[in-house]
Amino acid sequence: MRLQALIVSIVLAAAPAALAAQTVEKVRAGTPGAPGLPDDLFGLPPGQWAFAEHLWQGNAPCTADACEAGYTSGNFVVSVERSKEDVRIVGGFRDCASVAWNEVHIGSKGSKSNTGLIKKRMKQVLQTSAKYCKTTAAKLPPLDSVLLFPPKAEGQ
Repeated sequence: MRLQALIVSIVLAAAPAALAAQTVEKVRAGTPGAPGLPDDLFGLPPGQWAFAEHLWQGNAPCTADACEAGYTSGNFVVSVERSKEDVRIVGGFRDCASVAWNEVHIGSKGSKSNTGLIKKRMKQVLQTSAKYCKTTAAKLPPLDSVLLFPPKAEGQ
């Protein structure tokens, strides 16, 4: 009986941590470790996805280890940045300090299931940011996660 109670308490204690990993986080501006609004993406052509190894550094092509997709509607920006097997999605609205973000482990290859997961997380980021910025969420065009995984260059 005590063993069962111990097991149940361990499972219940671990559950919030596992669930927290699946949520979109909204933190105050200036919080240490929190990503800022990728406002450099407002300079992208609106209405289309742009890809680069790191968009804030320029338009160097994506590599096997790093790729960032960026989108702006003119009022909203979203960055989907892959670093090896992890993706960080950051989004927010112009002239609003609230930034929503999410991180997810997707593995080493692009797939339809990754595309669906990233789409779901982007939607959550957009909705969360819209809520805190007291505006309406725009619809994002589809992003094929396979584009975040270019083939390895020869010699890598």
